[in-house]
Amino acid sequence: RTMRAEGDLKSQLRRAAISVVSNISEGSEHGSDREFHRFLVIANASAAEVEAQIIIAGDIDCLDRTTADAITEQCRYVG
Repeated sequence: RTMRAEGDLKSQLRRAAISVVSNISEGSEHGSDREFHRFLVIANASAAEVEAQIIIAGDIDCLDRTTADAITEQCRYVG
């Protein structure tokens, strides 16, 4: 693994995690249940992206397996 790949993964993981909370927040301000639901669906997709990236981080030894598994479980709970 390269430092560049780790940096790219870290950057993408950060963007996806921020997207989860940002979409929930934005959706809650739109004023309709339909729009809020749409943003929740987008947030859920971002949570799934975070989960996939954590699994990758564990697979390439950027995270130890125990930590990766614990975070993955939290992603599933949030989703």
